[in-house]
Amino acid sequence: MPPPELSDDLVGEFLLRLPPDDPACLLRASLACKRWRRILADPAFRRRHRELHPAPSIVGFLRIVKGDPPYASRFVPNSPASNLPPARDLPGWLPYDCRHGRALFLTTSPGPGTELTYDLVVWDPLTNEQHCLPRLSPSPPTKFEDRLFNAAVLCAAAAEGCDHHHCHGGPFLVAFVWSRSTGLYRPRVTSACVYSSETGVWSEPTSVHHLGMHLDMSPCPAALVGDTLYFRCNWTRAFEFQLGARRLSIVDGPPPSLCQSFVISFMSMGDGELRAMDVEDEPSLCLRLWSREAAPYSDGVARWTRGRAIELETLLPDGALPVSRVPLAPARRIPSVILLGFAEGTDVIFVGTQTRGHRGAVYMVQLNAGRARKVFDKCTLVIPYTSFCIPVTDVASTSERAREGVSSA
Repeated sequence: MPPPELSDDLVGEFLLRLPPDDPACLLRASLACKRWRRILADPAFRRRHRELHPAPSIVGFLRIVKGDPPYASRFVPNSPASNLPPARDLPGWLPYDCRHGRALFLTTSPGPGTELTYDLVVWDPLTNEQHCLPRLSPSPPTKFEDRLFNAAVLCAAAAEGCDHHHCHGGPFLVAFVWSRSTGLYRPRVTSACVYSSETGVWSEPTSVHHLGMHLDMSPCPAALVGDTLYFRCNWTRAFEFQLGARRLSIVDGPPPSLCQSFVISFMSMGDGELRAMDVEDEPSLCLRLWSREAAPYSDGVARWTRGRAIELETLLPDGALPVSRVPLAPARRIPSVILLGFAEGTDVIFVGTQTRGHRGAVYMVQLNAGRARKVFDKCTLVIPYTSFCIPVTDVASTSERAREGVSSA
């Protein structure tokens, strides 16, 4: 006799445990039969899926690779068993940010004469949908070798407390920040404005004047805390851009006298608070976590507190660190370990190892679990693509009975 049919509850338990870093698994399950499709489309199943997987899943990675000048990018799925293409090259695309199921790139196109012009493009790796943003007017300086600008993409409802479980493919915002000099030995000006996909226009820029500072010249994803973005600048400071108030200001990182790294990385983790991290080399090579207290003191200045140290000797696999390490000081020397990025809303960071004449590798580190694995053989910028997306075919086709005009595919 045929085995008894599994109940909907038991099928749902199986589907809940499909790997969240491979959304294609859920899509294939929804195509198996109308019954499974109905279970996956059930709000109760989606609610349980959020409870079991509260953090966004790392679906893939964006990295810079050699290609058409001046740069090229590659999207690589996180799971080797994923149904996504094994890799996709994007010639002339430079990744700047990934957030809430969207990726942001700087792209090139031929300009007048031999010059190249630059545009911002928002891309959804899961649907291949692209959105090219209109250029700013007047245009900020975008010459590649003088690029003192950065950008971030986010859900349009982030300021209203969106949990980002259902906003995939919805309206989005892009924040653009750039620095320029008013002249030799004069203060710099950093400005910021916001593009809305709902209105299709850029907001009026807001600016702040300062001395001896500019945005980090390398692509470095911003950290989002609430409705505030933090863009790293040189040394150990950041530009704070409050989206709701459209206010741009400068915040200090941990005290330089206590930090051993030449550059501090700002990040936001699963608790929704601003963090900073640097690399220490004494007495052993480790990552140092810093926390910024939300409540300011009576002088109106927030304080940074020194957090736990994460020993790299025991965390990384055997042979990951070079036998003879390159000292971190003075700052112009090559560090043995550098921070490459983080997965927002999770406890995952990316570190790279390197020595003189050797580019090392990239490791994905889960801070709370104390686990690390190598994801790339060469040390390069890594921007993780995360998503809460549960792809399921049209809910209208989840009925057990076949209806006219409804495909059974």
